[in-house]
Amino acid sequence: MIRLKQLLREIANPDIQQCLDKIQRKEFRLIGAGDNGRVYEIDGEDKVFKITKEQDEYAVAERVVDRYKDFTCFIPVYYVDGKNMYIMANAEPLQDTMKQTIDNFMRKYAAYARENGGEVSVFEFVAETNETDPVLDNFLNTLQFEVEKLNIPDIELDLDFRSENIMLWNGNMVLVDW
Repeated sequence: MIRLKQLLREIANPDIQQCLDKIQRKEFRLIGAGDNGRVYEIDGEDKVFKITKEQDEYAVAERVVDRYKDFTCFIPVYYVDGKNMYIMANAEPLQDTMKQTIDNFMRKYAAYARENGGEVSVFEFVAETNETDPVLDNFLNTLQFEVEKLNIPDIELDLDFRSENIMLWNGNMVLVDW
């Protein structure tokens, strides 16, 4: 069942209604897929939609929808359907140098997590090391604050933080998959 809040959002935002109409008419193309979902680019729009089987991922989308000023580390989410689909902004690829920086960070994090029994968040690792690139460090500190605002139990341990899931939107790094 569609919630009243969603109906009001659709009525108030003709841009989203246009996207929903294009989705119904199958005016989109697959641009990415993973273990739990698929991402499609909507023809002629600067938006994409994702269909996911991962309930925690969808829960994050529900919390950040229409709150991109409060959650600057997450790609803006404009619409959630109440089930498993959400519409979000389309992002640009991250620069190769930053991807390498994140990949190096994640290798060090993986070693740290193994040494500490595995149940360690990237945020705990950031607090323990001072070898983090300043731009990445700033992003991670802001992300930690925003993850805490989500108020989803253990999301910091389930966060899918890796270079493939970070892109640029309006010149800023954002998580596009979590």
